[in-house]
Amino acid sequence: MSVQRAGRKPAQRRPQSGHQAVLPRSSSASAKDQRVRAGPSRGPRVNQKMINGMIIRRTQGMTHALIARHYGVSQRTVRRHTKGVSPQLVHAGDQMRVDLMKWAGEQFRAIQRLEGLTVPELDLALKGWRRVVSTLDDLTVEQLERDDALRTRFLLHDVWPPIHERIDNLRVAHDLPSTFEATYRARHKRV
Repeated sequence: MSVQRAGRKPAQRRPQSGHQAVLPRSSSASAKDQRVRAGPSRGPRVNQKMINGMIIRRTQGMTHALIARHYGVSQRTVRRHTKGVSPQLVHAGDQMRVDLMKWAGEQFRAIQRLEGLTVPELDLALKGWRRVVSTLDDLTVEQLERDDALRTRFLLHDVWPPIHERIDNLRVAHDLPSTFEATYRARHKRV
């Protein structure tokens, strides 16, 4: 027995023509049959935030299957949105960039051991490096970050001599031997 709403006739009893005309629903196609034919429901819609997350996870080395499971989408969807993104995305011409402050710290520590610098003198050297690098334009900084030989020449010929002179002047003002004298004495003491 079918339930009818008040004021409406079933589609099969309505007229086939006119302003109340309606095509009758076939008896074989019910709503349940249509849902079954449509297949499983689709996963969540992919938005830009999900795509960005997929790309980040892909560059971190996650597989398509893990990413798909995380977002509740198919592997094909992940592959489509991360096409061209690999875990080791490296351009052929790119060289590694170096953190200039970290590199300078390592170089000045080596100079400290070699020249016998004190901690305040090392601090003076690092502050001098920071001051010089902060005045450089972006292109020069980028070149220094990429080119080891250029970075070394810049330190030894442009940055270190004025810093070294300042350290020696401070030592002489405090009646201490200059770095040259201290190095000379240390080398001859070993022999």
